Amino acid sequence: MKSLKGLVVSLIVTAGGAGFSAKAPGTVGTLVGVLIVFLTRDWSGFSFGIFSLALFFSGWWASLEWSRNTGLSDSQRIVIDEVLGYFVATAFLPREPIVLATQFLLFRFFDVLKPPPVRQIDHWGKRFPIGPIQSLGVILDDIAAGVLALGVALLLQYFQLPPFHLSQ
Repeated sequence: MKSLKGLVVSLIVTAGGAGFSAKAPGTVGTLVGVLIVFLTRDWSGFSFGIFSLALFFSGWWASLEWSRNTGLSDSQRIVIDEVLGYFVATAFLPREPIVLATQFLLFRFFDVLKPPPVRQIDHWGKRFPIGPIQSLGVILDDIAAGVLALGVALLLQYFQLPPFHLSQ
């Protein structure tokens, strides 16, 4: 039974194995998020919201288990946070390929650059020993990057600037 639990934890935290990528695991994890958002583009907002919440809580649990098992507080193998951050970056937006690609670039920009408050949230989570709060910090900095990416997109949409003038 422990091996089944380990497999489930591994599949969740690595977003189906994307976290094992030798190069740019965060980018590969975000691409998994792009694929999921694209494949669920016909879902209602409510259904996608419930799915996102379930993934958030399972990702939080799995990242805690992963951290406890590896002794690493923010392993590069954990990429479920990128998937969740990308979900936030695309919330309330049309799920057209050009919009999804734009949000991929914006999310990766904010995730890598870590402007305030993303960097502060990242540092906050790392102050705690391995446990529930530390694991929450692993996820929250990417959600904050997603919020920033969404904010830029909503401004582009409001002013009907590319790529959002195409989707009106």
